[in-house]
Order: sequence, then C-alpha cells, then structure tokens
Amino acid sequence: MQSWRKIIILLIAVNLAGLIGCSQGNETEKNGVVLPFTQQAPTVSNSTVAGVCSNPLFPVRQGASWAYINSGGPNGDFAFSDTISEVRADGFTLTTQFTGLTRTQAWSCESDGLKALELGGGAIASISAQGMAAEFITTAISGISLPGQIVSGMQWQYNLTMQGMIPMPTGEQVQSNGAYSAAMQEMGTETITVPAGTFEVIKFQSTSTVDFLVPFGDLQVPMKYTGASLIWYAPGIGYIKSVENWDFGGTPYTFATELQSYVIP
Repeated sequence: MQSWRKIIILLIAVNLAGLIGCSQGNETEKNGVVLPFTQQAPTVSNSTVAGVCSNPLFPVRQGASWAYINSGGPNGDFAFSDTISEVRADGFTLTTQFTGLTRTQAWSCESDGLKALELGGGAIASISAQGMAAEFITTAISGISLPGQIVSGMQWQYNLTMQGMIPMPTGEQVQSNGAYSAAMQEMGTETITVPAGTFEVIKFQSTSTVDFLVPFGDLQVPMKYTGASLIWYAPGIGYIKSVENWDFGGTPYTFATELQSYVIP
C-alpha cells in the first residue's frame, strides 16, 4: 500500500506547490532548476492585458516567468519554475519545469475569472515515482480558480474529477477515479517578505480535499487527503507564497512555497 500512497503524495505535492518574463543571461541555478533573474514587474492593470484573460492578481503575458522553492513536503525540498508559454484569446498554457520533468497545464479565461482545466501536467498528467507512473485525465470541472474581481471576504469553489490508470505490482494498469475540491476565501491584505522581495499582498485561505478510489483485487480502496492552506498573491505580479498543511493517510505534513524571482515582460 505504501508504494501507491507515495504516487498520490507526489501527485499532490507537485501540483499544489501547489497554484499557479524574460531574462538576458542573468540566471542562477538552484536544486537543478534555472531561476530567472529577479526584476521588478511593471504595474499591471486590466487595460494592460486585453480581453477576458485580464486578471488583477495574475498577469497573463507571453513569457512571464516565476521561480519557486518548495520546502518541508513529503518528497523533500525542490525548486520549480512556472512560465506562460502560450497565450490565446480564450486561455493560456502554463509550463512548469522541475528537475528532469516538464509539465504543462491548460487554463481558460472566462467572464468570471481564470480556470485551470486540469490539476497539472497537460491533458494527461503523468506522474513517476520509483519507476512507476500514474496517469490522470480531467473528466469534469466546475467553479473558478482565480476570480477576475476580488471583493473583501468573498468565497468561491473549484472542483474537478479525474480518471486514470495506476500500475499494479503485477505490471498491469488498473483504472482509478478521483476528485479534487477547494473552497477559497479572501482573508484581507498584508505585507510579506520572500526571497524575491517585499510585497503588498492579498491573502486567501483554501480548504482542499483529494479523493481516490484505488482498486486492489475486487475491492475499491478509498484514499482521502485533506489540506488547509494560506496563499498570498501580489497584484500585478502573481502567486507569491503558500503555507500548506496536509494529512496524507494520517501523517501530517506542513510545507511552504516561496517566490525566488520573477520576470514579467
């Protein structure tokens, strides 16, 4: 059972490191991931980015890039970077680079905000752990990931269901169904400092649940993970920091993600 738990733990830790520019040779490397040179981003207003993709907390711009470090999680500390690799009239693609692993995530731009169309990793999220892989596709989505307008104390939800294949010890692939849900609430404004700088931010609270049914013989074994997170966004810059508390099958973990550097064209 532990091997399969590790696959799901990796799925959660990578995707929740959670949510979420262009440097000219001024780059450093940390934990095997290239971090772009820190640069002050310009103020981004709704008129700066045309169309429905405009969002006050997440500048949707071709080539915009953010580098992060995640620490304290079940898989140890790791670095990763997010880059908007493609912008469309009705959405965009977010490419995440880990050490030895590149994943893409499609987003849609809607009248009420931005919506992630999968938990992460493109149409099919391929997760590898100890030589094994689990693949999931999104089958249904509801709610919104990041509203287009933030009002004090507002609440919203984001939900998706997934279907995929999990490898068994015999080498065969078996189907597993799962669901992810998050309830979000605006918690006010404050000032925080991370390696990328000091920012005036809006704080959000998230309560999340991940449910999977994993087949073992003739049984469908439920695996449920719950988490409570605090997430900080800076207007015109994006996702700055998160502190997440998760219970993985009775084992608690607390891990943090902090912005190291960013470049926004």
